[in-house]
Amino acid sequence: MRNKELISRMKTCVSGKLPAGIIDQNVEFFAKGESVFAIVQSQMLPPTEWPAWLKDSILEDMQKHPSAVQALVDADFVTEEEMIVQYIKCRYSALDNQPDMIQGRLQDTEYVDCNLRGSCPYEGRLCELLAAKYGILTPREIQVLKLIPEGLLDKEIADTMGISVLTVGVYMKNLREKTGYKNKAELVRFAFEKNLI
Repeated sequence: MRNKELISRMKTCVSGKLPAGIIDQNVEFFAKGESVFAIVQSQMLPPTEWPAWLKDSILEDMQKHPSAVQALVDADFVTEEEMIVQYIKCRYSALDNQPDMIQGRLQDTEYVDCNLRGSCPYEGRLCELLAAKYGILTPREIQVLKLIPEGLLDKEIADTMGISVLTVGVYMKNLREKTGYKNKAELVRFAFEKNLI
């Protein structure tokens, strides 16, 4: 005779988080190439199909961040639609397991790993810098952080980046101080949590 309780538990033992909006009422934004999408009520929607309540919530959040809106204006985004799309793309488009919007309210801005990092004049105004517990990470520290999960030795990181191994050591020290983590395993977890790997 089979144990019904065990069989029931076995059927539901698979764990894993799905992005917001697939099976709940929250919203997850993500970018693919130049496009940005929202997962809303089990649907993947381009901006032209976003419901009015979603756009209204974004506009409300934009009013709370005038420096981000000014950066959009400075970058020549002039229509409301363009501004909404770029605002979301720069502030919320990292696909992750944390809802970007809960009960119609945008959550804390997330770090979006954009290919313009380090060269964008609007960095830190429109998008978020990568904040750790004890400081903001520099572009070079982020570059080192991205290489750690590859299992590279400090010398290999130095060769990859074209810098000295002593400089890598300084970046590693800075990463440990700014994050509060003591070893590479913890730094890998931090990189994963920030969508860098």
